[in-house]
Amino acid sequence: MTIYPLQEIAEACPRLARRLKSSVSPHPAEILPLIRSVLVARGYQSVKESPELAAIPAVEWQAHGFVGEKGSHWRAQPWLPSWLDDQGTAPDEEAARGSLRRPNWRLIADRFYTGAAQRPDYLSPGQKASVRAVNAARGGDAVICVLPTGSGKTDVILTRAINNRPRQTCLIVPTVALALDLERRVRELTGEQLLFAYHGELSRGEKAELAQRVREGSQWLIISSPEAACTVLARPLEASAAEGRLDLLAIDEAHIVAEWGDAFRPAFQTFARLRRRLLELSPPDRAPVTVMLTATLDDYGLEALRRLFPGHQLLVSAQVTRPEPAWWMSHCATEEEKREHFLEACRHLPRPLIVYTSLHTSEHSTNVSTALSWLSDAGLKAIAGVSGSVSAQGRQDATRGLRLAGESTKDLDIVVATSAFGLGMDIPDVRGVIHLCVPESVDRLYQEVGRGGRDGRASVSMVLWTDPDAKVAQQMAEARLVGDEKAWKRWRSMQSRGAIEGDVLKVDLTAPTEDVTYPWSEANRYWNTQTLSAMDRAGMISVEWPNPPDVPVDASEEELQDIFATHRNSMSVRILHGDLANEATFRQRFLAAQKLSRAAATASLESATKILDVLDTCINRYLADHYRLNLEFDVLPTVRQCGGCPYCRVRRLPPALMKHPVKPLFNGSLTVTAGPRLRKLTPEGRLCVWTDGFQPDAEQELINRLVSQGVTALVAAGPWSPHPRAVRSIWWEDTVTDWLANSNSLLLPTLVRIDTKRSQASKWALLLNRLSRGPLTVVLCTRDEPSPFGGPALLRESWGPAYHIDHILRRL
Repeated sequence: MTIYPLQEIAEACPRLARRLKSSVSPHPAEILPLIRSVLVARGYQSVKESPELAAIPAVEWQAHGFVGEKGSHWRAQPWLPSWLDDQGTAPDEEAARGSLRRPNWRLIADRFYTGAAQRPDYLSPGQKASVRAVNAARGGDAVICVLPTGSGKTDVILTRAINNRPRQTCLIVPTVALALDLERRVRELTGEQLLFAYHGELSRGEKAELAQRVREGSQWLIISSPEAACTVLARPLEASAAEGRLDLLAIDEAHIVAEWGDAFRPAFQTFARLRRRLLELSPPDRAPVTVMLTATLDDYGLEALRRLFPGHQLLVSAQVTRPEPAWWMSHCATEEEKREHFLEACRHLPRPLIVYTSLHTSEHSTNVSTALSWLSDAGLKAIAGVSGSVSAQGRQDATRGLRLAGESTKDLDIVVATSAFGLGMDIPDVRGVIHLCVPESVDRLYQEVGRGGRDGRASVSMVLWTDPDAKVAQQMAEARLVGDEKAWKRWRSMQSRGAIEGDVLKVDLTAPTEDVTYPWSEANRYWNTQTLSAMDRAGMISVEWPNPPDVPVDASEEELQDIFATHRNSMSVRILHGDLANEATFRQRFLAAQKLSRAAATASLESATKILDVLDTCINRYLADHYRLNLEFDVLPTVRQCGGCPYCRVRRLPPALMKHPVKPLFNGSLTVTAGPRLRKLTPEGRLCVWTDGFQPDAEQELINRLVSQGVTALVAAGPWSPHPRAVRSIWWEDTVTDWLANSNSLLLPTLVRIDTKRSQASKWALLLNRLSRGPLTVVLCTRDEPSPFGGPALLRESWGPAYHIDHILRRL
């Protein structure tokens, strides 16, 4: 056994060191968990009693998992609470040690990615495939990328945004806190100290400046809520699109389009209609690309994204369950029992922690203020609460406090929050996530659990719940969906008071039915809007993008949402079925769509609830099955990893980690065409360029010109040489082995340097066969290179028109 002085422990824990230097004397509850985590990580060692520790009562030491020993020192003990299924495993041990869970799947980065993101490596093959797909996409394309939390999703967007400056990117995010966090990252990446995030707490002048910069084209990146994009920023974005300046529309955390879009935040779905308007306004050759990023996606979410954002689509999926969290659940008989277990966990778990509660106004499930009072009464002060009423600055302060990014007096060990906090934000070292509620969907549960262990190291996921918590979750999951009978009455009322404008019907959202007393009430407009949204979801109508309202430039974020929800009393719709005047047909179509929405919500809650009960399978196996994407002619599985769960602990199974990288899976494809001069030379998509031996200068010039004409992929037996010079176009290199090993759904102009002496002829033949379905393939070889397809013919005699390199340079 080793006995450590307090100073040496503090050197190993920056959080503790900052706490001890604070002018305010810390409560024992604020330093003992920090001391404990270091001693647990070192094998349950001891701390020597010192003047700073002498005043701490023995009862406090014991409550935090220490035992006193001779010689005036305290030794950390394993924490094995009887109310958890520990199976001899201490819940805090691996998290305290920071045990590495995420495998190293890094790959050498493409040069265009390194230049933009300033990173030497891709974090995984999935990130590499997503970056390439997004950067290769062309106007009107839609790309959906599903990558695990911590795999660099944001860099997928930022790479294209930075590379394509000064063309503009509009990035939609769900929370102000995430917008501010992304703004911080963009500033660090580019060195530009500009405003990038549009939010309600900017000054009037800052908001006006941002909107004007978007309109005139000098703002290359705008990060915004969907409400702001669809109101204040709509006309500037329309002006940008009309002039061909808008390059990219991106949605981060795209799973919430389906999860929040029906009732909670309809602006996420309305943004889809703004996107349609922006595409219509754009010049055909300068339309924006649409990108949707998420860490989790199920069948219902995928269907929603594809329905709302139609067009030429590619899905890149590298879903793999998170190996960092170990799952612990405990059903509590009473709220008091939950409180006791919660405080016991907080005395033992390493820091920092995020605690999630139900709605902050709930009276039937633990809310933010209640959990904060529990912690405060226990002596904890480095805590903060984040609910819907907290300002953007308050959310930013909470994030900075967890990251130790400000003054030590503002450090935070624990943040208690409702669901939106932490969404997508980069707080890498959260060691534990505690739920004091039953999340209403498996997506919410899994997303929030994913806020821990973003650094790839072990974390704790603990759910403490009661029967009333489960009832609150059920009420939240049962979305306020209008029934088919009421929907029919509302549709007939709106239609009868509507006006035809061309082939579009303008309906009155204040139209009442016989049971409505106040037609102008928010509730009546809400239910009429819900009826039309459900009809749109059912494919009965298409809701058209309305003219945005004139919103005051100094509107707050809350006012924006209110204005968005209530500004219009009418909506324009295009009727897609001619039989909507028939009640029976209407109700049949409507009911079928509503059943799908209700069933999806119910199934998601049931999945979350089953995880909290004793599953007869690994939790991560269950999650992998839930997030498997079942497509019409394909299935994209999710790969299982597990950092620990009740099922695996009973069977003494070690953490399940994927040693080999998970390969990205594709559905759909994207096609990139070459420049016009190159296309004229390759009417059938084939071209052979041959050399007389070694001609380095001519080859360098050829590569420069081909890349400038749209050639994107460079394939060779080994590392490609020479590299293009002074070319701004996107390009990357692959070996023939790597290219064949991956599923390629990007149909790109490709340059292949063939050398059958360095690689088997069969590989080259297979490569060319696969490339033959692409838009254009240029083969570079020597005069006497044999054809890989066999026979007496040379390659330049069997692959398209052939030109000597000097000749092709004159043509290009």
